[in-house]
Amino acid sequence: MVVQSIKHTGMSSMKKNIAIFILFIGIFTLIYISLTLDKDQRVKEQLEDEAKYLQISYNQGIDRFHVIAENVYISLQNDDVFLKIFADYNKNGMDTTHTLLYEHIKDEFIKLQHLGVMGLQIVLPNNESLLRMHKIDKYGDDLTPVRYSLDYVNKNKTHLHGFEEGRTSHAFRELYPIFRNGKFLGTLEILFSSTLLQDYTMRASNIHTHFLVNKNVFEVNAWKSKLVEPYKQSFEHSDFLYYLNDHIESNRLNITNEILIKPLRKEIDKGIATKKMFEVYKQVDDEMKIITFLPIKRIKDEKVVAYLVSYTCSNALLNTIKRYNSLVLLLCFVALIVGAGSIVFLRDKERMNNELQYDFLTGILNRNHFVLHTKEHIKNAKRASDMFTIVMGDIDFFKSVNDTFGHQYGDIVLQEFAKILKSSIRTQDLVARYGGEEFVLFLTTDTTSAFKILEAIREKVQKFEFGIQNVHITASFGITQVRKDEDIENSIKRADDALYIAKNSGRNQTKIV
Repeated sequence: MVVQSIKHTGMSSMKKNIAIFILFIGIFTLIYISLTLDKDQRVKEQLEDEAKYLQISYNQGIDRFHVIAENVYISLQNDDVFLKIFADYNKNGMDTTHTLLYEHIKDEFIKLQHLGVMGLQIVLPNNESLLRMHKIDKYGDDLTPVRYSLDYVNKNKTHLHGFEEGRTSHAFRELYPIFRNGKFLGTLEILFSSTLLQDYTMRASNIHTHFLVNKNVFEVNAWKSKLVEPYKQSFEHSDFLYYLNDHIESNRLNITNEILIKPLRKEIDKGIATKKMFEVYKQVDDEMKIITFLPIKRIKDEKVVAYLVSYTCSNALLNTIKRYNSLVLLLCFVALIVGAGSIVFLRDKERMNNELQYDFLTGILNRNHFVLHTKEHIKNAKRASDMFTIVMGDIDFFKSVNDTFGHQYGDIVLQEFAKILKSSIRTQDLVARYGGEEFVLFLTTDTTSAFKILEAIREKVQKFEFGIQNVHITASFGITQVRKDEDIENSIKRADDALYIAKNSGRNQTKIV
């Protein structure tokens, strides 16, 4: 009675300690999750604010482009002299029309350049360039292969705007169909540089920005030597170039690359791959740096070919992260103190359970717990027709391995043999060390399927090189079907009889009884 009382008290104490440990873990987990969710929500909102600022700044820049372009379009569409020169193209020819148009609008174009207009182009309905005010000597070339937007406006006779690359550069473009007395004459194109957009966000919103362009938007190798604007390999991503404008300093970029971009490389690459707007952040000294990537799609296929990238600092985000880190640190400290005793207890308990259930050498089930688990499997069988098989296996001539290489090497062979058995069966099956070099398996199948499995294992064992000496061994197996309502020990005995037959029949084979 005293022994039973001690056991009962020990079990109650163990259950109580486990319950307390689980309770504390649950409380700490809920607190941690709550803190993390609150932090994540605050971070999300603060990053979204930064994204909104950049989006608003970008939209303001694009709206400014549109207003300027709209005024140019209205002015030329109402300029009778301009329209007449354009309309007389077939009578006067390209060279004369080109010269007359240039002389007529050159003074106006100089004024437009002060407003940030990078270029102005007039294109014939067949997509031939009639006049480039920004490249006055280049005209008469067919732009169909490289300029989707011009071809679109000429065909559909409608306004179009957006970002598009050319042969050696890119621009934000506003395109308008030009008419005279209802007759379509061609397309007017006004170009704005990404440089202007950068400068605008810097001046209007005080946001430091980079404008990144994918190298693939240019013709092969063109960006290396022929770009109109000065570009350099981007630090942010290997597929992109950035424009060297006045507010970008090389020394500052090098420092930013080392302390900010490189640590965030994987996050940036992942964000670029999404083709969506995203933000990344990192604390540098006492500042929280935020990098926001605003994707820019080209007109033709809505494919992302550029990014407007902003670099900002956020005290609010810094305080959010500091507060979260402090609370988590405090939580961990409390959890460590409260849980230390329970962790030690559970670790000792787990070690004791392992020692009771598993074979110390091979790490698989021992004989007693194999029997217990097997009975449990059979008891919990879902269908009366379920088939179960017991297998006894034995390493052939194992004594010679010990005699030749020593018992330590023999232990290695047993360990590797156990790994082969365990890796060759399904998760619902069982394997155990029965004793010495004997192993027992419980398979949830019939003897025919079990025979195929064991033959495959036997052949694998025969080919395997065991230990550093690359020893080759063989194994024999005996199989029997578990009979309904039969004690499992009887099934094991019958499988052992089958193994005995396999041994006496020459070894390295599988027998069924």
